Amino acid sequence: MSSNHKASNLGEWDAIVLAGGRGSRLGGVDKASLELGGETLLARTLRAVTGAARVVVVGDADAPGAIVVQEEPRFAGPAAAIGAAMAEVRARHVLVVGCDQPFLAEAVGVLLAAASGDGAIVVDGDGHRQHLMSVLDTVALRESIAAQPTLTDLSVHALLTPLDLTEVRVSARAALDIDTWHDRQQALAEGANDG
Repeated sequence: MSSNHKASNLGEWDAIVLAGGRGSRLGGVDKASLELGGETLLARTLRAVTGAARVVVVGDADAPGAIVVQEEPRFAGPAAAIGAAMAEVRARHVLVVGCDQPFLAEAVGVLLAAASGDGAIVVDGDGHRQHLMSVLDTVALRESIAAQPTLTDLSVHALLTPLDLTEVRVSARAALDIDTWHDRQQALAEGANDG
């Protein structure tokens, strides 16, 4: 599968990759540096978004070719991280993802193709929205950011609630994110199927 995901209906798009969390449920382990198939999760994510015009990584990360920024204060949460990254976004649409989605490449093209109106968001097999797997109209996102009293400790769910997003179903593998050691074991098992 090509990693260059051009979506004709969107034209140029940027990407925001959140890579600065505490990894609390992993005992403080830096999720971006976890490896799967000999590649870090951050490297896999950056490879999945190579079709972006600009890639903005939020966190203390080594991300060649990307713009790296940090939310203020540090660890202020994912909405604050998105707010910090938006200062560098130039395209009309932005793909917002976490660095902990090892099979993201399988969802990017479908997500971009489905975006209309305020954007599109992945829904997992249980019907839950994956807020850090969405493509958003930057004008709508900036308006939501501006309407918040503060982004510190605000959930991405709350940030995206005002947006009218098309829900996109992808495979459980594509929607997998690594929040726990059990998730990592599942990803390793799925990764064994990459052939």
